[in-house]
Amino acid sequence: MNTHDRIPGNHDGISFARSECSDGMCCFTCVIPRGNKHVGFFKSLRKGGTAYPYVKLFVTSEGYKDELYDSCKFLNFIISQDATRPHLKMDLRCSIYKSRPSQCMGYPDQAGESVYQKISGPCIFNEYTAPRTYNKLVYKREWKAFYAILDHIDAIRSICVHDDPSAARKLILEARDVRLATITVGSKDQEHILIPILKQTENILYVSEKHQPIATIREAYSRWEEKIQNNLKNHYGDEWESRLKSAIEMEEKDACKRGDEDTAGNPE
Repeated sequence: MNTHDRIPGNHDGISFARSECSDGMCCFTCVIPRGNKHVGFFKSLRKGGTAYPYVKLFVTSEGYKDELYDSCKFLNFIISQDATRPHLKMDLRCSIYKSRPSQCMGYPDQAGESVYQKISGPCIFNEYTAPRTYNKLVYKREWKAFYAILDHIDAIRSICVHDDPSAARKLILEARDVRLATITVGSKDQEHILIPILKQTENILYVSEKHQPIATIREAYSRWEEKIQNNLKNHYGDEWESRLKSAIEMEEKDACKRGDEDTAGNPE
Protein backbone atom coordinates (compact mmCIF):
# COMPACT_ATOMS: atom_id res chain seq x y z
CA MET A 1 0.00 0.00 0.00
CA ASN A 2 1.25 3.47 -0.91
CA THR A 3 -0.49 6.34 0.86
CA HIS A 4 -0.71 9.89 -0.45
CA ASP A 5 -0.82 13.18 1.40
CA ARG A 6 -4.25 13.80 2.84
CA ILE A 7 -6.37 16.80 1.91
CA PRO A 8 -6.50 19.25 4.83
CA GLY A 9 -9.89 19.92 6.35
CA ASN A 10 -11.49 21.00 9.59
CA HIS A 11 -14.08 18.24 9.91
CA ASP A 12 -14.46 15.52 12.49
CA GLY A 13 -13.72 11.90 11.72
CA ILE A 14 -16.44 9.87 10.01
CA SER A 15 -18.37 8.08 12.75
CA PHE A 16 -20.86 5.21 12.81
CA ALA A 17 -24.60 5.73 12.68
CA ARG A 18 -26.56 3.99 15.41
CA SER A 19 -28.13 1.12 13.53
CA GLU A 20 -29.05 -2.54 13.83
CA CYS A 21 -25.75 -3.82 12.43
CA SER A 22 -23.46 -1.12 13.81
CA ASP A 23 -19.96 -1.51 12.34
CA GLY A 24 -20.66 -4.27 9.78
CA MET A 25 -17.11 -5.64 10.03
CA CYS A 26 -18.41 -9.21 10.24
CA CYS A 27 -19.92 -8.74 6.76
CA PHE A 28 -16.36 -8.60 5.39
CA THR A 29 -14.74 -11.41 7.32
CA CYS A 30 -15.75 -14.41 9.41
CA VAL A 31 -19.33 -14.87 8.22
CA ILE A 32 -18.56 -14.53 4.52
CA PRO A 33 -17.22 -17.66 2.75
CA ARG A 34 -15.46 -17.39 -0.60
CA GLY A 35 -17.81 -16.49 -3.43
CA ASN A 36 -20.66 -15.49 -1.09
CA LYS A 37 -21.88 -19.10 -1.12
CA HIS A 38 -23.78 -18.53 2.12
CA VAL A 39 -26.54 -16.60 0.34
CA GLY A 40 -27.77 -19.54 -1.75
CA PHE A 41 -28.72 -19.62 -5.42
CA PHE A 42 -32.03 -17.75 -5.36
CA LYS A 43 -30.87 -14.99 -3.02
CA SER A 44 -27.76 -14.56 -5.16
CA LEU A 45 -30.00 -13.44 -8.05
CA ARG A 46 -31.27 -10.45 -6.06
CA LYS A 47 -29.85 -6.99 -6.42
CA GLY A 48 -26.88 -6.51 -4.11
CA GLY A 49 -26.11 -3.78 -1.60
CA THR A 50 -24.18 -0.58 -2.18
CA ALA A 51 -20.85 -1.83 -0.79
CA TYR A 52 -20.08 -4.65 -3.20
CA PRO A 53 -17.80 -4.44 -5.18
CA TYR A 54 -16.69 -0.92 -4.25
CA VAL A 55 -15.88 -1.17 -0.53
CA LYS A 56 -13.36 -3.50 1.12
CA LEU A 57 -12.03 -3.95 4.63
CA PHE A 58 -8.33 -3.10 4.77
CA VAL A 59 -6.27 -4.27 7.76
CA THR A 60 -2.66 -3.34 8.39
CA SER A 61 -0.21 -3.89 11.24
CA GLU A 62 3.51 -3.31 11.59
CA GLY A 63 5.59 -6.31 10.58
CA TYR A 64 2.69 -8.17 8.96
CA LYS A 65 1.33 -8.40 5.43
CA ASP A 66 -1.62 -6.12 4.68
CA GLU A 67 -5.01 -7.88 4.52
CA LEU A 68 -7.88 -7.03 2.20
CA TYR A 69 -11.41 -8.45 2.54
CA ASP A 70 -14.35 -8.23 0.13
CA SER A 71 -17.77 -7.35 1.50
CA CYS A 72 -20.83 -9.54 1.39
CA LYS A 73 -22.84 -8.99 -1.77
CA PHE A 74 -25.77 -7.67 0.26
CA LEU A 75 -24.00 -5.20 2.52
CA ASN A 76 -25.33 -1.67 2.31
CA PHE A 77 -22.68 0.96 2.99
CA ILE A 78 -24.09 4.49 3.15
CA ILE A 79 -22.27 7.72 3.93
CA SER A 80 -24.46 10.72 4.69
CA GLN A 81 -24.25 14.11 6.35
CA ASP A 82 -25.49 14.66 9.86
CA ALA A 83 -28.51 16.95 9.65
CA THR A 84 -27.42 18.98 12.69
CA ARG A 85 -23.78 19.75 11.80
CA PRO A 86 -21.16 19.36 9.05
CA HIS A 87 -20.32 15.82 10.06
CA LEU A 88 -20.35 12.56 8.09
CA LYS A 89 -21.60 9.22 9.35
CA MET A 90 -21.39 5.67 8.02
CA ASP A 91 -24.33 3.31 8.15
CA LEU A 92 -23.57 -0.35 7.48
CA ARG A 93 -26.40 -2.86 7.42
CA CYS A 94 -27.66 -5.91 5.55
CA SER A 95 -29.93 -5.13 2.59
CA ILE A 96 -31.79 -8.46 3.08
CA TYR A 97 -31.75 -8.34 6.88
CA LYS A 98 -35.14 -10.03 7.44
CA SER A 99 -34.31 -12.89 5.08
CA ARG A 100 -30.57 -13.06 5.61
CA PRO A 101 -28.83 -16.49 5.64
CA SER A 102 -28.87 -18.59 8.80
CA GLN A 103 -25.12 -18.09 9.31
CA CYS A 104 -25.75 -14.36 9.58
CA MET A 105 -28.89 -14.68 11.72
CA GLY A 106 -26.94 -16.65 14.33
CA TYR A 107 -23.95 -14.32 14.35
CA PRO A 108 -22.26 -13.52 16.65
CA ASP A 109 -23.59 -16.00 19.22
CA GLN A 110 -24.10 -19.24 17.31
CA ALA A 111 -22.95 -19.48 13.71
CA GLY A 112 -20.22 -18.58 11.27
CA GLU A 113 -19.34 -19.66 7.75
CA SER A 114 -21.04 -23.01 8.26
CA VAL A 115 -24.48 -23.70 9.69
CA TYR A 116 -22.80 -26.15 12.06
CA GLN A 117 -19.95 -23.87 13.13
CA LYS A 118 -20.14 -22.05 16.44
CA ILE A 119 -18.37 -18.77 17.06
CA SER A 120 -15.98 -19.50 19.91
CA GLY A 121 -14.56 -16.01 20.25
CA PRO A 122 -15.47 -12.33 20.24
CA CYS A 123 -16.73 -10.63 17.09
CA ILE A 124 -14.08 -8.80 15.09
CA PHE A 125 -15.14 -5.27 16.07
CA ASN A 126 -14.96 -6.07 19.78
CA GLU A 127 -11.46 -7.45 19.33
CA TYR A 128 -10.49 -4.39 17.30
CA THR A 129 -11.67 -2.04 20.04
CA ALA A 130 -10.21 -4.18 22.86
CA PRO A 131 -7.42 -2.78 25.06
CA ARG A 132 -3.87 -2.81 23.71
CA THR A 133 -2.83 -5.38 26.32
CA TYR A 134 -5.43 -7.86 25.01
CA ASN A 135 -4.35 -7.58 21.38
CA LYS A 136 -0.64 -7.72 22.18
CA LEU A 137 -1.20 -10.92 24.19
CA VAL A 138 -3.76 -12.79 22.07
CA TYR A 139 -2.52 -11.72 18.62
CA LYS A 140 1.03 -10.50 19.33
CA ARG A 141 0.20 -7.42 17.30
CA GLU A 142 -2.00 -4.38 17.13
CA TRP A 143 -3.79 -3.53 13.92
CA LYS A 144 -5.46 -0.63 12.21
CA ALA A 145 -8.58 -1.18 10.14
CA PHE A 146 -10.00 0.94 7.34
CA TYR A 147 -12.90 0.89 4.95
CA ALA A 148 -11.24 1.11 1.54
CA ILE A 149 -13.54 2.73 -1.01
CA LEU A 150 -12.64 2.54 -4.69
CA ASP A 151 -11.85 6.10 -5.79
CA HIS A 152 -14.23 6.08 -8.74
CA ILE A 153 -17.34 8.11 -9.52
CA ASP A 154 -19.55 4.98 -9.63
CA ALA A 155 -18.40 3.93 -6.16
CA ILE A 156 -19.05 7.37 -4.64
CA ARG A 157 -22.46 7.53 -6.32
CA SER A 158 -23.34 4.11 -4.90
CA ILE A 159 -22.52 4.87 -1.26
CA CYS A 160 -23.57 8.55 -1.17
CA VAL A 161 -27.00 8.14 -2.70
CA HIS A 162 -28.41 11.53 -1.70
CA ASP A 163 -25.44 13.72 -2.65
CA ASP A 164 -23.63 14.87 -5.75
CA PRO A 165 -20.70 12.41 -6.14
CA SER A 166 -18.05 15.10 -6.66
CA ALA A 167 -19.20 17.12 -3.66
CA ALA A 168 -19.51 13.96 -1.55
CA ARG A 169 -15.98 12.85 -2.46
CA LYS A 170 -14.61 16.26 -1.44
CA LEU A 171 -16.36 16.07 1.94
CA ILE A 172 -15.09 12.54 2.56
CA LEU A 173 -11.49 13.47 1.75
CA GLU A 174 -11.66 16.49 4.07
CA ALA A 175 -12.75 14.35 7.04
CA ARG A 176 -10.15 13.75 9.73
CA ASP A 177 -7.54 11.03 9.02
CA VAL A 178 -9.07 10.08 5.67
CA ARG A 179 -6.49 9.66 2.90
CA LEU A 180 -5.93 8.28 -0.58
CA ALA A 181 -3.92 5.11 -1.07
CA THR A 182 -2.83 2.83 -3.89
CA ILE A 183 -3.74 -0.77 -3.05
CA THR A 184 -2.96 -3.87 -5.09
CA VAL A 185 -6.18 -5.79 -5.77
CA GLY A 186 -5.41 -9.06 -7.53
CA SER A 187 -2.81 -8.02 -10.11
CA LYS A 188 -3.95 -4.39 -10.43
CA ASP A 189 -3.00 -1.25 -8.51
CA GLN A 190 -6.12 0.75 -7.72
CA GLU A 191 -6.70 4.08 -6.01
CA HIS A 192 -8.82 3.85 -2.84
CA ILE A 193 -10.11 6.25 -0.23
CA LEU A 194 -9.20 4.95 3.23
CA ILE A 195 -11.62 5.76 6.04
CA PRO A 196 -10.21 4.75 9.45
CA ILE A 197 -12.54 2.63 11.55
CA LEU A 198 -12.67 4.51 14.83
CA LYS A 199 -12.41 2.45 17.99
CA GLN A 200 -15.58 3.99 19.32
CA THR A 201 -18.39 2.10 21.01
CA GLU A 202 -20.74 4.84 22.14
CA ASN A 203 -22.70 4.84 18.86
CA ILE A 204 -22.73 1.06 18.41
CA LEU A 205 -26.04 -0.69 19.01
CA TYR A 206 -25.27 -4.09 20.54
CA VAL A 207 -27.88 -6.77 19.87
CA SER A 208 -26.01 -9.53 21.70
CA GLU A 209 -25.61 -9.91 25.46
CA LYS A 210 -22.61 -12.18 24.98
CA HIS A 211 -20.69 -9.92 22.62
CA GLN A 212 -20.35 -6.71 24.57
CA PRO A 213 -17.13 -4.64 24.40
CA ILE A 214 -14.00 -6.23 25.86
CA ALA A 215 -12.82 -4.37 28.94
CA THR A 216 -10.11 -6.69 30.34
CA ILE A 217 -8.16 -9.84 29.47
CA ARG A 218 -9.67 -11.68 32.46
CA GLU A 219 -13.20 -10.85 31.34
CA ALA A 220 -12.54 -11.91 27.75
CA TYR A 221 -10.90 -15.18 28.82
CA SER A 222 -13.85 -16.09 31.05
CA ARG A 223 -16.19 -15.68 28.05
CA TRP A 224 -14.13 -17.19 25.25
CA GLU A 225 -11.68 -19.51 26.97
CA GLU A 226 -11.35 -22.02 24.11
CA LYS A 227 -10.65 -19.45 21.38
CA ILE A 228 -8.16 -17.42 23.43
CA GLN A 229 -6.46 -20.53 24.77
CA ASN A 230 -5.89 -21.84 21.23
CA ASN A 231 -4.35 -18.52 20.19
CA LEU A 232 -2.05 -18.45 23.22
CA LYS A 233 -0.90 -22.05 22.66
CA ASN A 234 -0.08 -21.26 19.03
CA HIS A 235 1.90 -18.17 20.00
CA TYR A 236 3.64 -19.25 23.20
CA GLY A 237 3.55 -23.06 23.38
CA ASP A 238 4.00 -24.41 26.92
CA GLU A 239 4.45 -20.88 28.26
CA TRP A 240 0.90 -19.81 27.43
CA GLU A 241 -0.46 -20.09 30.99
CA SER A 242 2.35 -18.05 32.52
CA ARG A 243 1.97 -15.43 29.76
CA LEU A 244 -1.76 -15.19 30.43
CA LYS A 245 -1.30 -14.91 34.19
CA SER A 246 1.42 -12.27 33.83
CA ALA A 247 -0.67 -10.19 31.39
CA ILE A 248 -3.74 -10.27 33.69
CA GLU A 249 -1.65 -9.30 36.73
CA MET A 250 0.01 -6.44 34.86
CA GLU A 251 -3.30 -5.17 33.51
CA GLU A 252 -4.95 -5.25 36.95
CA LYS A 253 -1.92 -3.60 38.56
CA ASP A 254 -2.12 -0.77 36.01
CA ALA A 255 -5.86 -0.43 36.65
CA CYS A 256 -5.24 -0.14 40.42
CA LYS A 257 -2.54 2.44 39.82
CA ARG A 258 -4.86 4.53 37.67
CA GLY A 259 -7.56 4.22 40.34
CA ASP A 260 -5.18 5.41 43.05
CA GLU A 261 -4.13 8.39 40.92
CA ASP A 262 -7.76 9.36 40.32
CA THR A 263 -8.52 9.11 44.04
CA ALA A 264 -5.57 11.37 44.76
CA GLY A 265 -7.09 14.00 42.52
CA ASN A 266 -4.65 13.70 39.66
CA PRO A 267 -5.96 14.03 36.13
CA GLU A 268 -6.68 10.85 34.22
